[in-house]
Amino acid sequence: MPRPPTMEDVARTAGVSRSTVSRVFHHGGERVSPDAVIAVHEAAERLGYVHNLVASGLAQRHGTQLGLLIRDATNPAYGHLHAEMNRAVEATGRTLISVTASHHDYGTAEVDGLKRLIGQRVAGLFVGTGVTAAEDLVETVSATPMMIVGRPNRHPQIESVSYDERAHGRLIAERIAEAGHRRIAVLSAPLLYSRVFDLRVRSLVERCAELGVQTVPVELLPVEKGVVRALDLAREEQLTCIVSPVDYVALDLLRAAAERGVRIPEELSTVGFDGLSDGIDLIGLATVKLPVAEVAREAVDRMGELLRRAQASPGPGPEGTPSALHSEQAPPARHTVHAGRFLPGRTLGPVPETMRP
Repeated sequence: MPRPPTMEDVARTAGVSRSTVSRVFHHGGERVSPDAVIAVHEAAERLGYVHNLVASGLAQRHGTQLGLLIRDATNPAYGHLHAEMNRAVEATGRTLISVTASHHDYGTAEVDGLKRLIGQRVAGLFVGTGVTAAEDLVETVSATPMMIVGRPNRHPQIESVSYDERAHGRLIAERIAEAGHRRIAVLSAPLLYSRVFDLRVRSLVERCAELGVQTVPVELLPVEKGVVRALDLAREEQLTCIVSPVDYVALDLLRAAAERGVRIPEELSTVGFDGLSDGIDLIGLATVKLPVAEVAREAVDRMGELLRRAQASPGPGPEGTPSALHSEQAPPARHTVHAGRFLPGRTLGPVPETMRP
């Protein structure tokens, strides 16, 4: 197997010194002629040379590289968050590297992912997962600026920019009540599976109680069995709507309903959360669309502030003590939320005439 090209190979191919190549990659071409910069980049592209920012330590020294810990990227909500975070980071002249934790894991893989990102010497960390408790994040990360993005958080030492899931749960409840539904099924999962799901469902149930809508909980996991349980219960208990805590579950529910010959929404309504999957408008799923781009932009802006604060503050204290970023002397962490918007769809219809009082 041929060895990977080196900086010396680039210099020889470009006809310049190694120090010139180093200045091009390490210092943005400072004190290097435009012709030489072009020659170096052309040589690097021809050879397939990729400069290692981590090995050179530039990411940490200049704050150019940020890390993102994200959950299963096959979930459209996380996939969109990854894309928007990358776009927002690149707009600041920095780069983003990411680690994905398995969506079946209950926290261990997330902590391991954080440690891998720290090992890459990132200047700051974004945590966009839904499982690991904030208390565990503080213990894992002490000296690197960190921000929770896209998930519920009220920890006094960790900044966050999130979706307003409390408002989303209440919004869905209000739309269900407006359609005349008074007895509904709600698919729910344990807190350890998703803090986002938990907050959505709790808020929806609370608002339904205020509006006189009875909610019947149905265990979601495993998803393929949970949607079947919900359909069975809806038939047995004369429930008129099923709430899914996320769109991909609502889509599984639609598939299971079609297999059973249950007509949506003529016989049963359903709603979801996220509003990000391709073709949602064609399917006509009633859902809430998350404001992913807004959350990503504010998170990146705020990370810039954290990095400036870290540069101006003293480093971590003696071993075992928190850094100034997470100490009691640090400024109070800010927690902001952005509300999405309801996407009306054909899957939320009126109560069937045969079930009306």
